[in-house]
Amino acid sequence: MDKKRKHLLRLGTGVAAGVGAAALAWAGTAANAQEPSTDGGFEIQVIGGQEAEEGQYPWLVALGYAGEGDPVQRWFCGGSVIAENVVMTAAHCVEDKDPEDLAVFSGSVDLGSDAIVETAVEEAHIAHDYNEPVELANDWALLLLDESVDVEPIEVGTEPTEFDTLEIAGWGLDETAQYPTVARWAEVPFVDDEACAEAYPGWIDEATMLCAGDLENGGVDACSGDSGGPIMARDEDGEQFLAGIVSWGTVCAEAGSPGVYAEVADFNSAIDDVLDDWDVDV
Repeated sequence: MDKKRKHLLRLGTGVAAGVGAAALAWAGTAANAQEPSTDGGFEIQVIGGQEAEEGQYPWLVALGYAGEGDPVQRWFCGGSVIAENVVMTAAHCVEDKDPEDLAVFSGSVDLGSDAIVETAVEEAHIAHDYNEPVELANDWALLLLDESVDVEPIEVGTEPTEFDTLEIAGWGLDETAQYPTVARWAEVPFVDDEACAEAYPGWIDEATMLCAGDLENGGVDACSGDSGGPIMARDEDGEQFLAGIVSWGTVCAEAGSPGVYAEVADFNSAIDDVLDDWDVDV
């Protein structure tokens, strides 16, 4: 697999990059932006799901740039509230950004809603072993907000496990190649480590990554703009918890190319250490 192609075909910026090639880029930064081809390559297709309802994922937030204007024009990644003033997202979403330039949008699945609350970011912690032992391993970051947000946090998974079905949600590209204003969600089949490694030989770190998607048929996936957002599982009581973070992939929703997610259970203790340093209770 070509390393550059890997970068350009999943890491998601949202509409903050602007309309056109930058907005459609599947790269982590505008510097790598290019317009994905649909001529014999792939059809831009995201979740293949449906609109999320208010309150369905209260912890789901959009990460964007601080400033003025509609959040619809300023967001670029997703995130999950894991404590009243802490958001978890992907390291690749924030590795080249200053905390004071960032904002978190919470309170509604509709980025155009009057209920959206904008909160400034006070500090960012990027995993110290991000990109080790392979590129995009440990793709996680924590954002300390300058004030609490009035939403229900999601619990973080603590034990690596194999799942049956997981759920994804975000504002990334949909099957019409548009960034929806209302977040979308879908169920995705779990893909075990062996099958994931076969799909991406040499690129999978089984300890820090998990895969999900319909290997045989495709049609359901995260896509550009969903980066940093949650992939969720349910415990024995049916309560959702954060199993992973949208990280990367080569194409969206194609057979044989599952989405790859940072597996939060592997770095749970590192998360706790950061929260302790920030004196945050969960």
